[in-house]
Amino acid sequence: MSSAVSPEHRVSVVIPTHDTRELTICCVECLLASGFDGVEVLVVDDGSKDGTGEALRTRFPSIRVLGNERPRGFTASVNRGLAAADGRILLLLNSDTEVDPEALEELDRTFRRRPDLGVAGATLRYPDGTPQWSGGGEPSLLWLFGLASGLPALIARIPGVRALRPVRGTAGEAVDWVTGAAMAFRREVLDQVGPLDEGFRLYCQDLDFCTRARKAGWDVAVVPDFRVVHHHGATIGRSSGAAGRQDPEHLWADLVRWSLEHRGAAWARRAARVLRAGGRLRLAGRALVGLLRGVGERAAWQRDSLRFRRALVGVREAIRQAASSTNDDLDQP
Repeated sequence: MSSAVSPEHRVSVVIPTHDTRELTICCVECLLASGFDGVEVLVVDDGSKDGTGEALRTRFPSIRVLGNERPRGFTASVNRGLAAADGRILLLLNSDTEVDPEALEELDRTFRRRPDLGVAGATLRYPDGTPQWSGGGEPSLLWLFGLASGLPALIARIPGVRALRPVRGTAGEAVDWVTGAAMAFRREVLDQVGPLDEGFRLYCQDLDFCTRARKAGWDVAVVPDFRVVHHHGATIGRSSGAAGRQDPEHLWADLVRWSLEHRGAAWARRAARVLRAGGRLRLAGRALVGLLRGVGERAAWQRDSLRFRRALVGVREAIRQAASSTNDDLDQP
Protein backbone atom coordinates (compact mmCIF):
# COMPACT_ATOMS: atom_id res chain seq x y z
CA MET A 1 0.00 0.00 0.00
CA SER A 2 1.38 3.37 -0.96
CA SER A 3 2.22 5.76 1.85
CA ALA A 4 1.79 8.84 -0.32
CA VAL A 5 -0.73 11.19 1.24
CA SER A 6 -2.53 13.98 -0.57
CA PRO A 7 -1.86 17.17 1.43
CA GLU A 8 -5.44 18.37 1.15
CA HIS A 9 -6.93 15.17 2.57
CA ARG A 10 -6.52 15.11 6.31
CA VAL A 11 -9.29 12.52 6.75
CA SER A 12 -10.45 9.88 4.30
CA VAL A 13 -13.86 8.40 5.10
CA VAL A 14 -14.59 4.90 3.79
CA ILE A 15 -18.27 3.88 3.74
CA PRO A 16 -19.19 0.33 2.66
CA THR A 17 -22.79 -0.08 1.58
CA HIS A 18 -25.08 -2.76 0.24
CA ASP A 19 -28.70 -1.93 -0.64
CA THR A 20 -28.91 0.93 1.89
CA ARG A 21 -29.39 3.81 -0.55
CA GLU A 22 -31.35 6.24 1.62
CA LEU A 23 -29.21 5.59 4.69
CA THR A 24 -26.03 6.11 2.69
CA ILE A 25 -27.30 9.34 1.14
CA CYS A 26 -28.06 10.68 4.63
CA CYS A 27 -24.64 9.56 5.87
CA VAL A 28 -22.83 11.38 3.05
CA GLU A 29 -24.98 14.50 3.42
CA CYS A 30 -23.99 14.80 7.08
CA LEU A 31 -20.30 14.46 6.23
CA LEU A 32 -20.38 17.11 3.51
CA ALA A 33 -22.55 19.44 5.60
CA SER A 34 -19.89 19.52 8.33
CA GLY A 35 -17.79 21.90 6.26
CA PHE A 36 -14.60 20.16 7.37
CA ASP A 37 -11.73 21.23 5.15
CA GLY A 38 -9.73 18.31 3.84
CA VAL A 39 -12.13 15.37 3.88
CA GLU A 40 -12.20 12.68 1.21
CA VAL A 41 -15.33 10.54 1.01
CA LEU A 42 -15.17 7.11 -0.60
CA VAL A 43 -18.26 4.91 -0.81
CA VAL A 44 -17.78 1.27 -1.76
CA ASP A 45 -21.03 0.00 -3.24
CA ASP A 46 -20.98 -3.76 -2.70
CA GLY A 47 -23.13 -4.93 -5.59
CA SER A 48 -26.27 -3.05 -4.52
CA LYS A 49 -29.47 -3.66 -6.47
CA ASP A 50 -31.32 -0.57 -5.20
CA GLY A 51 -29.49 2.04 -7.28
CA THR A 52 -27.21 3.19 -4.46
CA GLY A 53 -24.17 3.81 -6.65
CA GLU A 54 -26.05 5.72 -9.35
CA ALA A 55 -27.88 7.89 -6.81
CA LEU A 56 -24.64 8.81 -5.02
CA ARG A 57 -22.76 9.68 -8.22
CA THR A 58 -25.60 11.92 -9.37
CA ARG A 59 -26.19 13.64 -6.06
CA PHE A 60 -22.61 14.00 -4.80
CA PRO A 61 -20.19 14.52 -7.69
CA SER A 62 -17.39 15.46 -5.28
CA ILE A 63 -17.18 12.02 -3.66
CA ARG A 64 -15.66 8.81 -5.02
CA VAL A 65 -17.94 5.81 -5.55
CA LEU A 66 -16.27 2.45 -6.06
CA GLY A 67 -18.56 -0.32 -7.25
CA ASN A 68 -18.19 -4.06 -6.75
CA GLU A 69 -19.83 -5.80 -9.68
CA ARG A 70 -20.82 -8.66 -7.39
CA PRO A 71 -21.16 -8.52 -3.58
CA ARG A 72 -17.80 -9.26 -1.94
CA GLY A 73 -18.83 -8.67 1.66
CA PHE A 74 -18.30 -5.95 4.23
CA THR A 75 -14.62 -6.51 4.99
CA ALA A 76 -13.48 -6.87 1.40
CA SER A 77 -15.36 -3.66 0.55
CA VAL A 78 -13.73 -1.81 3.43
CA ASN A 79 -10.28 -2.97 2.36
CA ARG A 80 -10.90 -1.85 -1.20
CA GLY A 81 -11.82 1.60 0.08
CA LEU A 82 -8.78 1.75 2.35
CA ALA A 83 -6.48 0.83 -0.55
CA ALA A 84 -7.90 3.72 -2.60
CA ALA A 85 -7.90 6.33 0.19
CA ASP A 86 -5.08 8.84 0.54
CA GLY A 87 -5.77 10.67 3.81
CA ARG A 88 -3.43 10.52 6.80
CA ILE A 89 -6.41 9.63 9.03
CA LEU A 90 -8.69 6.85 7.82
CA LEU A 91 -12.25 6.66 9.12
CA LEU A 92 -14.43 3.60 8.65
CA LEU A 93 -18.08 4.57 8.81
CA ASN A 94 -21.21 2.42 8.62
CA SER A 95 -23.77 3.58 6.09
CA ASP A 96 -26.38 3.84 8.89
CA THR A 97 -24.53 6.63 10.74
CA GLU A 98 -24.81 10.41 10.92
CA VAL A 99 -21.70 12.36 11.91
CA ASP A 100 -22.11 15.49 14.05
CA PRO A 101 -20.99 18.75 12.37
CA GLU A 102 -17.92 19.18 14.62
CA ALA A 103 -16.96 15.51 14.77
CA LEU A 104 -14.36 15.43 12.00
CA GLU A 105 -12.60 18.54 13.28
CA GLU A 106 -12.46 17.06 16.77
CA LEU A 107 -11.18 13.76 15.43
CA ASP A 108 -8.37 15.46 13.52
CA ARG A 109 -7.50 17.63 16.53
CA THR A 110 -7.37 14.63 18.85
CA PHE A 111 -4.95 12.71 16.65
CA ARG A 112 -2.70 15.77 16.43
CA ARG A 113 -2.77 16.19 20.21
CA ARG A 114 -2.16 12.53 21.07
CA PRO A 115 0.77 11.06 19.10
CA ASP A 116 0.41 7.64 20.77
CA LEU A 117 -3.24 7.30 19.79
CA GLY A 118 -3.50 4.80 16.96
CA VAL A 119 -7.22 3.97 16.85
CA ALA A 120 -10.10 6.24 17.86
CA GLY A 121 -13.74 5.32 18.24
CA ALA A 122 -16.72 7.63 18.16
CA THR A 123 -19.02 8.31 21.06
CA LEU A 124 -22.11 6.68 19.60
CA ARG A 125 -25.71 7.42 20.43
CA TYR A 126 -29.08 6.26 19.20
CA PRO A 127 -31.30 8.61 17.13
CA ASP A 128 -33.25 9.51 20.28
CA GLY A 129 -30.04 10.73 21.94
CA THR A 130 -29.50 7.89 24.39
CA PRO A 131 -25.90 6.63 24.62
CA GLN A 132 -24.89 3.54 22.70
CA TRP A 133 -22.12 1.10 23.50
CA SER A 134 -18.98 2.43 21.80
CA GLY A 135 -16.00 0.45 23.09
CA GLY A 136 -14.82 -1.87 25.81
CA GLY A 137 -12.45 -4.56 26.98
CA GLU A 138 -11.44 -7.72 25.20
CA PRO A 139 -13.97 -10.55 25.50
CA SER A 140 -13.73 -12.61 28.66
CA LEU A 141 -15.22 -16.05 29.22
CA LEU A 142 -17.87 -14.52 31.47
CA TRP A 143 -18.74 -11.95 28.80
CA LEU A 144 -19.04 -14.70 26.18
CA PHE A 145 -21.42 -16.64 28.42
CA GLY A 146 -23.53 -13.53 28.93
CA LEU A 147 -23.64 -12.87 25.21
CA ALA A 148 -24.77 -16.38 24.34
CA SER A 149 -27.20 -16.78 27.23
CA GLY A 150 -28.79 -13.35 26.97
CA LEU A 151 -28.84 -13.01 30.76
CA PRO A 152 -27.29 -9.50 30.91
CA ALA A 153 -30.05 -8.16 28.64
CA LEU A 154 -32.69 -9.67 30.93
CA ILE A 155 -31.04 -8.24 34.04
CA ALA A 156 -30.77 -4.81 32.40
CA ARG A 157 -34.58 -4.69 32.19
CA ILE A 158 -34.80 -4.55 35.98
CA PRO A 159 -35.58 -0.92 36.95
CA GLY A 160 -32.48 0.93 38.09
CA VAL A 161 -29.94 -1.66 36.96
CA ARG A 162 -28.87 0.19 33.81
CA ALA A 163 -28.21 3.34 35.86
CA LEU A 164 -25.80 1.35 38.03
CA ARG A 165 -23.91 0.11 34.96
CA PRO A 166 -23.71 2.97 32.45
CA VAL A 167 -22.94 2.42 28.79
CA ARG A 168 -19.20 2.37 28.14
CA GLY A 169 -17.46 4.69 25.75
CA THR A 170 -19.15 7.95 26.69
CA ALA A 171 -16.38 9.43 28.84
CA GLY A 172 -13.40 9.03 26.52
CA GLU A 173 -11.71 6.30 28.53
CA ALA A 174 -9.02 4.07 27.08
CA VAL A 175 -10.47 0.78 25.86
CA ASP A 176 -9.16 -2.40 24.31
CA TRP A 177 -11.21 -1.94 21.16
CA VAL A 178 -13.85 0.28 19.57
CA THR A 179 -16.74 -0.61 17.33
CA GLY A 180 -16.17 -0.43 13.60
CA ALA A 181 -19.40 1.51 13.12
CA ALA A 182 -17.22 4.63 13.38
CA MET A 183 -13.56 3.70 13.80
CA ALA A 184 -10.66 5.96 12.80
CA PHE A 185 -6.95 5.19 12.72
CA ARG A 186 -3.68 6.62 11.51
CA ARG A 187 -2.28 5.55 8.17
CA GLU A 188 0.83 4.44 10.04
CA VAL A 189 -1.26 1.90 11.93
CA LEU A 190 -2.67 0.47 8.70
CA ASP A 191 0.80 0.26 7.18
CA GLN A 192 2.13 -1.45 10.30
CA VAL A 193 -0.58 -4.03 11.10
CA GLY A 194 -2.23 -4.47 7.71
CA PRO A 195 -5.87 -4.21 6.56
CA LEU A 196 -8.94 -5.78 8.11
CA ASP A 197 -8.87 -9.58 8.24
CA GLU A 198 -11.22 -10.92 5.58
CA GLY A 199 -11.24 -14.33 7.25
CA PHE A 200 -13.92 -13.14 9.67
CA ARG A 201 -17.37 -13.84 8.29
CA LEU A 202 -19.26 -10.78 9.52
CA TYR A 203 -18.02 -9.63 12.95
CA CYS A 204 -14.83 -9.08 14.97
CA GLN A 205 -12.85 -7.33 12.23
CA ASP A 206 -12.76 -4.22 14.41
CA LEU A 207 -11.88 -6.20 17.54
CA ASP A 208 -9.10 -7.98 15.66
CA PHE A 209 -7.73 -4.76 14.15
CA CYS A 210 -7.64 -2.98 17.50
CA THR A 211 -6.01 -5.99 19.14
CA ARG A 212 -3.26 -5.97 16.51
CA ALA A 213 -2.81 -2.21 16.90
CA ARG A 214 -2.41 -2.46 20.68
CA LYS A 215 0.08 -5.30 20.30
CA ALA A 216 2.06 -2.99 18.03
CA GLY A 217 2.18 -0.38 20.80
CA TRP A 218 -0.65 1.99 19.84
CA ASP A 219 -3.31 3.36 22.17
CA VAL A 220 -7.02 2.77 21.50
CA ALA A 221 -9.63 5.13 22.92
CA VAL A 222 -13.13 6.52 22.53
CA VAL A 223 -13.06 10.25 21.72
CA PRO A 224 -15.77 12.12 23.69
CA ASP A 225 -16.45 14.89 21.15
CA PHE A 226 -16.26 12.64 18.12
CA ARG A 227 -20.04 12.14 18.19
CA VAL A 228 -21.95 9.96 15.77
CA VAL A 229 -25.59 8.87 15.61
CA HIS A 230 -25.84 5.17 14.80
CA HIS A 231 -29.07 3.55 13.64
CA HIS A 232 -27.90 0.33 15.24
CA GLY A 233 -29.14 -2.74 13.37
CA ALA A 234 -30.48 -0.84 10.36
CA THR A 235 -28.17 -2.77 8.02
CA ILE A 236 -27.66 -6.17 9.67
CA GLY A 237 -31.32 -6.31 10.62
CA ARG A 238 -32.19 -6.72 6.95
CA SER A 239 -30.43 -10.07 6.73
CA SER A 240 -32.38 -13.26 7.11
CA GLY A 241 -29.98 -14.49 9.76
CA ALA A 242 -30.31 -11.54 12.10
CA ALA A 243 -32.00 -12.21 15.41
CA GLY A 244 -32.72 -8.79 16.84
CA ARG A 245 -29.72 -6.61 16.08
CA GLN A 246 -27.15 -9.37 15.71
CA ASP A 247 -26.59 -12.47 13.65
CA PRO A 248 -25.62 -15.00 16.34
CA GLU A 249 -24.50 -17.66 13.87
CA HIS A 250 -21.78 -15.42 12.44
CA LEU A 251 -21.00 -13.53 15.65
CA TRP A 252 -20.32 -16.53 17.85
CA ALA A 253 -18.23 -18.27 15.20
CA ASP A 254 -16.17 -15.12 14.59
CA LEU A 255 -15.52 -14.78 18.31
CA VAL A 256 -14.11 -18.30 18.34
CA ARG A 257 -11.83 -17.38 15.45
CA TRP A 258 -10.64 -14.24 17.25
CA SER A 259 -10.00 -16.31 20.37
CA LEU A 260 -7.79 -18.70 18.45
CA GLU A 261 -5.89 -15.89 16.74
CA HIS A 262 -5.13 -13.88 19.88
CA ARG A 263 -5.59 -16.16 22.90
CA GLY A 264 -4.45 -19.52 21.58
CA ALA A 265 -5.98 -22.96 21.08
CA ALA A 266 -6.70 -23.78 24.73
CA TRP A 267 -8.53 -20.50 25.38
CA ALA A 268 -10.45 -20.85 22.09
CA ARG A 269 -11.61 -24.29 23.21
CA ARG A 270 -12.88 -22.84 26.51
CA ALA A 271 -14.54 -19.96 24.64
CA ALA A 272 -16.42 -22.43 22.43
CA ARG A 273 -17.61 -24.41 25.44
CA VAL A 274 -18.80 -21.25 27.19
CA LEU A 275 -20.66 -20.05 24.11
CA ARG A 276 -22.35 -23.43 23.73
CA ALA A 277 -23.32 -23.54 27.41
CA GLY A 278 -24.80 -20.04 27.25
CA GLY A 279 -26.57 -20.81 24.00
CA ARG A 280 -28.16 -23.95 25.41
CA LEU A 281 -29.36 -22.02 28.45
CA ARG A 282 -30.90 -19.39 26.19
CA LEU A 283 -32.67 -22.02 24.11
CA ALA A 284 -34.04 -23.71 27.23
CA GLY A 285 -35.46 -20.40 28.41
CA ARG A 286 -36.89 -19.64 24.99
CA ALA A 287 -38.60 -23.04 24.92
CA LEU A 288 -40.40 -22.24 28.16
CA VAL A 289 -41.32 -18.68 27.20
CA GLY A 290 -42.44 -19.85 23.77
CA LEU A 291 -45.24 -21.81 25.38
CA LEU A 292 -46.71 -18.51 26.60
CA ARG A 293 -46.54 -16.78 23.23
CA GLY A 294 -49.67 -16.13 21.26
CA VAL A 295 -50.33 -18.04 18.07
CA GLY A 296 -49.41 -15.03 15.94
CA GLU A 297 -46.04 -14.63 17.67
CA ARG A 298 -44.93 -18.23 17.71
CA ALA A 299 -43.67 -18.42 14.14
CA ALA A 300 -41.24 -15.50 14.57
CA TRP A 301 -40.19 -16.80 17.99
CA GLN A 302 -39.43 -20.22 16.54
CA ARG A 303 -37.44 -18.68 13.67
CA ASP A 304 -35.22 -16.80 16.11
CA SER A 305 -34.78 -19.94 18.20
CA LEU A 306 -33.68 -21.78 15.06
CA ARG A 307 -31.03 -19.09 14.48
CA PHE A 308 -29.62 -19.65 17.94
CA ARG A 309 -29.53 -23.40 17.31
CA ARG A 310 -27.65 -22.72 14.10
CA ALA A 311 -25.27 -20.52 16.07
CA LEU A 312 -24.45 -23.50 18.30
CA VAL A 313 -23.68 -25.54 15.22
CA GLY A 314 -21.59 -22.66 13.86
CA VAL A 315 -19.49 -22.57 17.02
CA ARG A 316 -18.79 -26.28 16.78
CA GLU A 317 -17.87 -25.94 13.11
CA ALA A 318 -15.62 -22.95 13.83
CA ILE A 319 -13.70 -24.83 16.49
CA ARG A 320 -13.34 -27.86 14.22
CA GLN A 321 -11.97 -25.70 11.42
CA ALA A 322 -9.58 -24.14 13.90
CA ALA A 323 -8.50 -27.62 14.97
CA SER A 324 -7.74 -28.65 11.41
CA SER A 325 -5.67 -25.50 10.85
CA THR A 326 -3.61 -26.07 14.00
CA ASN A 327 -3.48 -29.88 13.97
CA ASP A 328 -5.04 -29.81 17.46
CA ASP A 329 -8.22 -31.51 18.60
CA LEU A 330 -9.77 -28.34 20.02
CA ASP A 331 -13.20 -29.86 20.49
CA GLN A 332 -12.02 -32.37 23.07
CA PRO A 333 -11.69 -31.76 26.84
